[in-house]
Amino acid sequence: MHGTSQISSRMPKRRVWGHRRRKVISADILNPSSPFRRRSVVGMIGFSALGQWPSRARGRGGSWEVEMPLHWAAGGFSLWFTLASEGEKGRMGKKRIKAVADTGSPFLLVAKCLRNDCESYCAEVGCFEGQGAPSGEADSTEGYASGIVEVAWRKNGTLAFPDATDASVELREMRFGVQGRIIGFGGTGKAVFLGLIRDHMSDIKTSFLEQTPFQYLVVDLRQPGRETLRLSEASAFTSKGPRIKLADPRRWGDPVKHYCAGVKTLRVGGEVVLSSNGSSPRKVLAIFDTGTTGVSMTPGLYESYWLMAQSVAQSGVGWSQARQLQVVFESKSGSDASFAMYMGKHPSYGIGLDLVTPIREMAWAGVGSAESLANYKVPGGIQEKPPFEDVMLLGLGFLVGKCIAIDTKMDELTVIES
Repeated sequence: MHGTSQISSRMPKRRVWGHRRRKVISADILNPSSPFRRRSVVGMIGFSALGQWPSRARGRGGSWEVEMPLHWAAGGFSLWFTLASEGEKGRMGKKRIKAVADTGSPFLLVAKCLRNDCESYCAEVGCFEGQGAPSGEADSTEGYASGIVEVAWRKNGTLAFPDATDASVELREMRFGVQGRIIGFGGTGKAVFLGLIRDHMSDIKTSFLEQTPFQYLVVDLRQPGRETLRLSEASAFTSKGPRIKLADPRRWGDPVKHYCAGVKTLRVGGEVVLSSNGSSPRKVLAIFDTGTTGVSMTPGLYESYWLMAQSVAQSGVGWSQARQLQVVFESKSGSDASFAMYMGKHPSYGIGLDLVTPIREMAWAGVGSAESLANYKVPGGIQEKPPFEDVMLLGLGFLVGKCIAIDTKMDELTVIES
């Protein structure tokens, strides 16, 4: 595997990242035990069998880095990328595609339009137009928290970020999925998801990030209208702030390595949520998920949340305050890191981010029917019994106003302080 720096005989110069193809094993679409992955995450992780990416292409400060604006629409933050077939030149094939920046899923997807309004829809968000070539892999069903998606896999795509600070960066020989029929899909807006989970189980399809030199990502949502996503090869952690140690949920059966951590304290309306037996604070695994608007919870926690909110409200506290959620994590750098759900309509985004919903299926967390397509089977069996009672997806309701930096090598999440 190698990265190269190539300069075209024509301007502008392009910084190019390429790599060897690698075999990836995944469940066939006809296999009833097909893995369940998801839009904003519904389980995924993995011990990557891939080697390191020695790169001879160097950019700013001796390493690769791109930073691009995020755009708010319909409950999520999206970005633009272009996707062309390998070797295509000029504007032909380089179609702009809109995608939600999603820290809860792993794949690079582009949509195949199956709608009645394809002309207007594709003009608005971008669609698959034959880019790349068939990968030879079987089609698969990919599980997202909000639905099951049929995906055809392709190779030899060239990807770029036209709005990035360094728009000259090209990622070549990319594998990607063409999103087809969607079953039971809800979620945010019309765009596909650009998955930002890097690692996964051995039988999960190739992730977007593992095909790139990027090891660090920064999602900056501190200032409305100036939100950004930064991807870099070298550490981007130049600012101080609480550092949360991330867990690897693959040991508990998650097919992908979600960015997650154990919760120290969970409060509803200021009251600590206790375990089912009421003897200690509830043990919850929280997944940081920019593909979810509010928060989603496994059924037991979802029921406890509403019962506690009603109980607090009966004491005379206003309903908004009674249902306020606060999630506290231990920090490696001293003070605890606290995330509170934004309550009510956000003045800049125009909607409420305090949506609380149940997770209907998350097989590795014990939620859903054993016969479901989403019932992922762990290669070799589960290593450890989960040390938590519930799982929650912390979405944008907890992340707006903050800047989080994720180190995929050291398994740390830093809350960058202004």
